Amino acid sequence: MKLKPVIDEAAMIVENKLKTLVIADLHLGIEAVLRQKGVNIGSQTEKMLESVTTCVKETEPDAIVLLGDIKHAVPEISFRDRKEVPLFLAALAEYAPVYLAKGNHDSHLSKLLPEEIEGARKPKHEVYLKSTRGFLFDEVGYTHGHTWPSPDLFSAKYILIGHNHPRIRLASTHSNYARMKNVWIRAKCDYEAVKEHYKEINSWGDPWVVLMPAFNEICGGVTFNSPEIRLLGPIASKLLRREDMEVYLLDGTYIGKVCNLD
Repeated sequence: MKLKPVIDEAAMIVENKLKTLVIADLHLGIEAVLRQKGVNIGSQTEKMLESVTTCVKETEPDAIVLLGDIKHAVPEISFRDRKEVPLFLAALAEYAPVYLAKGNHDSHLSKLLPEEIEGARKPKHEVYLKSTRGFLFDEVGYTHGHTWPSPDLFSAKYILIGHNHPRIRLASTHSNYARMKNVWIRAKCDYEAVKEHYKEINSWGDPWVVLMPAFNEICGGVTFNSPEIRLLGPIASKLLRREDMEVYLLDGTYIGKVCNLD
């Protein structure tokens, strides 16, 4: 089994029996919420669909997994959601089956699947909406990360999650200039913490947990090398060994452990 980043994109290829393209945190429609706060930018949905489609064409996956927070508006469905989300999902389903891990922003997502839109053309492949507790697919666990996952996921060698939008702050040693970089975070689960919550785990795969960067670049996120770091969701905040968290840039370059990055 191999995990390979799509170079310089917040996208991962998982190769096992199948090749799966994994993307997290699209937050379609976030620009409408930003506009209400005085930040006026146009719809980014078409741009993101183009970016995702480019990743799909480059990697030719057998399946596509979207790791939650496909849409942004909560708890309602916005007018834009009703139009853009089904079209987005249908466009991806022309290339491969699409699996959706429901996130905390995905209220009423079942009403936005392509088959729910009257008069819409059925895409070539199916779109599957999975539980908020995650699912196993091709021996890998997938969940958004905002809820306690199904215990079955811990039988896998890898669990991929979104939700935190991990990034690090890189500061210059010669000036006050600093910038944020989206990153991958990899860490092991604390078995005792897992056992304390679940009491019984039928199969323990000692999984690596990979925290996916947000595909939507305007989402912000959790700065992992901040002294005030507060991780989101029970997996990241309660089950991972923080002292062992490894940081990788989007091109896959390993830059060290979080605890060693000032």
